[in-house]
Amino acid sequence: MKTERVLSMDADSRIYHKPNCHYVKMMSPKNRMSLAKEDAQIRRYRICKCCNSMSYHYRTEQNTIEYYRKNKKMDFKFIDGVLYVKTEIGCWKLVYSKRFEDIVLYHRNTVSAPVDFNHPENEPYHRQVDAQSSHTISGYLNYIYEHDRYKAAMERGEKNFRFSSKKYARHEAKAQRKRQHRRVEQLFMLLEKGDSNLLKLSIC
Repeated sequence: MKTERVLSMDADSRIYHKPNCHYVKMMSPKNRMSLAKEDAQIRRYRICKCCNSMSYHYRTEQNTIEYYRKNKKMDFKFIDGVLYVKTEIGCWKLVYSKRFEDIVLYHRNTVSAPVDFNHPENEPYHRQVDAQSSHTISGYLNYIYEHDRYKAAMERGEKNFRFSSKKYARHEAKAQRKRQHRRVEQLFMLLEKGDSNLLKLSIC
């Protein structure tokens, strides 16, 4: 289960851990108990400070990060507990929320200046609201890859673009319909400003 947590049944500290926490490896197998995060919280256990951090995810997900670095041409910087990701056309940051034990995704604002990836912490970002929070870094990297791959293809004028992810393909189709609806609405607004008689035609 995605929210699996582990605790030691003979410990008095009442602390639960994420499965790959190094404290879990120190527990005797017979004393380990796995349960959902929500169940651990109901029992008044609290999260381990060690694995409730971006440093934990950055350390335990190095294989995935290296895969995207080598095979998807992404660059990574880990600065002050924040992971920055640079693609061919975009820049992102992944911020860990200790309160929700989740990672939140931010996208660099559209500005004319090129990305200064030597100091990505100084770039302006906004929350990527269409991306659901993730329990892992890897949960976002494919989203970032598909997002910027699609955007780059559109900038090149490609019409027959194929997604490697069916989930993202469905999401993008829905987003495309919303963009088309906004364009139609904006067109009507411009026409109505030019000729007030057209207002009657735009009301259905």
